[in-house]
Amino acid sequence: MFDSSIQAGWAPMTASGLAQWGPPVTRDFLDAKPSPRLIRQVIRALRDSDNEFDFGRLTGLLKVMSS
Repeated sequence: MFDSSIQAGWAPMTASGLAQWGPPVTRDFLDAKPSPRLIRQVIRALRDSDNEFDFGRLTGLLKVMSS
């Protein structure tokens, strides 16, 4: 159980972190091919300065998914 004694924060993205709240992620999920529309949406979102995600974090996520 979480309460106010634990400070909120960020954790590094890891393969095991993808399954933190559920069963392990399957290879089918990780190998899903994104549509061209989704790729355009991601690029548009990465350009938004109000987005906490950037190209560096996206690259890290892609590395985790391929490990």
